[in-house]
Amino acid sequence: MRCLPAILLLLLAHVTAFSQENAPQGTNCDLTAPPVDAGEEFNHGTVLRIYPRAKDIDSKYTGCQALLAPDGQRWIVVSLTEIAEGDPVRLWSAYEQDPAILACRFERGKVVRGNPRTCPAPEFLLMKSMAPGCVSIVREAVARHGLGAPRPPECEYQ
Repeated sequence: MRCLPAILLLLLAHVTAFSQENAPQGTNCDLTAPPVDAGEEFNHGTVLRIYPRAKDIDSKYTGCQALLAPDGQRWIVVSLTEIAEGDPVRLWSAYEQDPAILACRFERGKVVRGNPRTCPAPEFLLMKSMAPGCVSIVREAVARHGLGAPRPPECEYQ
């Protein structure tokens, strides 16, 4: 029983270190709500917000691209893509059930750690999005003209 406190201390240190290593740090990694200029995406009727937009991430950007979903009056960070000098290097999510996916690491569009067959596709780590307000515009166009309605040029994914 004497070693129980030592074991608990080691376990706590491991969990704390894992949590800190697990969650990315840096610019936009700590968002709790999307800025007004966050991009939009919709999935199963829910408007998701993406910040910063992929089109705004250049080789000077280091930080995170956040995917946020509404939950009543608050926002939930669904996932963060960690970016180093414009290069997406990993995906993080508190909701991902498969630790192998979170262990994947990327460099210049290639999987450098993890199984390339089970890791997310590197080309989709940075999420493209529509401009703010475009979900409503697209919904209106579909309501008026059906599923084949053309997407306004200002609402293309970027």
